[in-house]
Formats: sequence, structure tokens, C-alpha cells
Amino acid sequence: MKQVLRHLTTKMLQTVIVVALTILACASSTSNHSYDFIGKFALVTGGNRGIGLGITSALLENGVKGVTMVHINPTRSKEAVDSLGAQFGQGRVIVLIADVSDEKQLEEAFKKSIAHWGGLDIVINNAGVVNENNPVRLTNINAIGVMHGTLLGMRHMSVAKGGRGGVVINISSIYGIDHLFASPVYSATKAYVLGLGRAFGHESYYDQTKVRVLTLCPGLTDTELLSKVPFKMGISNEFIPDLIEIAYALVDSSYLQSPHNLGRAVTVMLQCGASGSVWVAEDEQLPYEIDIPVRTAMKKQ
Repeated sequence: MKQVLRHLTTKMLQTVIVVALTILACASSTSNHSYDFIGKFALVTGGNRGIGLGITSALLENGVKGVTMVHINPTRSKEAVDSLGAQFGQGRVIVLIADVSDEKQLEEAFKKSIAHWGGLDIVINNAGVVNENNPVRLTNINAIGVMHGTLLGMRHMSVAKGGRGGVVINISSIYGIDHLFASPVYSATKAYVLGLGRAFGHESYYDQTKVRVLTLCPGLTDTELLSKVPFKMGISNEFIPDLIEIAYALVDSSYLQSPHNLGRAVTVMLQCGASGSVWVAEDEQLPYEIDIPVRTAMKKQ
């Protein structure tokens, strides 16, 4: 009995802390939607590891009823489903195998997800890679894949098309705001994601669809992509000798936040992010909304 009470007390304390932190993060935002997670259904691309898994876990923890993880790796996806099922209850997560850069595959995943759950309320376009040695594939996943996911999310959730409204959150990067010279194509794709979200987030789209479109720009995060071997394989020495070692030394000396912090950021954005807003989450801190200045304010003197 004492253990049960202790567990309940710990959970209550965690809930109070989460609510307090969310209120703090929302205090300076442009909007507060008082988002109700209960009974909602989400689709997360690249949801079976790293940032995507952190976001999926946060959605389930906050009361989202069901999550579809879209990924290209069936083995790893099954492992993630088993782990999440043990933690949050069986049947709350399904996996659909699809390549996000293939519009038909991703559209089929959306349709299957909606058929399974009976609805769709949240789309997180998270799938991404770092591979300067294959810039076309990099662009197809990081940019074209996010475009497909944004369009499909708006089509299926738009009230004008029979949906019930919803939220699309696209994962960009701080290097979509500040360029990363060691990974120029990656930076370009993340800048694309930033521009896409800001444009589709315009109030004219929201007025018609009741779908908010927001952008999250994570700082360096402790994921497999930044581990030594995958990271080095993703950088090219073609134009700058020793760039791989230079870039890895920079990452190796930097603080890496946890994927959990990105999950927290998404929950904050769902509750208080206005459509078109851009948020940064870094250094294990609460997310903060940023203002992108108009070009005339950036005129060099």
C-alpha cells in the first residue's frame, strides 16, 4: 500500500512539475490554445528512435489515445512498439512501414492510420537524415518528405475537407536558422522546412482548415545520428580536407540535449503555439518561441 501511495505521489508531483513548466514556457508565447490531449490520435514519422521516440513517448504520457509511427525499418519499429506498449499500455501504438520521400507510400500510411484509429489530430513530420555524400536522398527525406507530410496532414485534418482540424509540427533545426558549414545540404533542407511551416502557418490557411502548422528547431540532441560512426559517414571531405574530423570535434565538445526534451517541447507547442510560430529547444531547457525579423530589419549598415 505504501508503495502504491508513493508511486501515486511521485506521479502527481511529476504532473504538477510538467504543468508548471508548461505555464512558464507559454508565458511569453503569442497564443494559448489550452490543448486537450485526451482522446487524440497522432502520426509521427521517424517515430521509433531518437527525437521521434521522445515525441511519441511524450504524446502518450500526456493522454494521446493512439500514435502511428511511420518508419522504414520494421525490426526497430517492432522493438519500439513493444517498449512503448510495456510502458503505456498495449494497443496504443502501431507502426506502418513507408518511405516518407515517396508520396504514394506516405499517403497510404496516412489512410491506414486514419482507418485504424478513426481519426487524425496531430502530425509530427520528424523523419530526417544527415548524409552529405548522398545529397539527393538527404533532400528527398528531409525536405520533400516533410512537404508530403504537411500537405497530407492538412488534407486529412482540414475541416473544409471533412476533417476536424488539428496540428502539424515540422521538425527543422537550429541549423535551419543558423547555417552549419560542415553540412550545407542538411542546413538547406532545414531552412526549407522552416520556410514551409511559416508559409502554411499563415492565418489564411488556418481560417480555412483549422489546422495549425508549427515549426520546432532542435539544438544538438543525443541521437544515433550524432554518434561517431553515423555522423562521420554523413559528412563529406570532398571540398574541405579533414572536414569530417573538424565537424565531429565540434559536436563531441558540445552539450547534447536528450530526446525527452524535444517531447516536452512538442507538448508545450501543442498547448500554446500559434500557427506559423517557430520554436527552439536546446540545452535541456524549456522551448522558446522566436521572432524571424523582416528582411528590411536585417539590412546591413
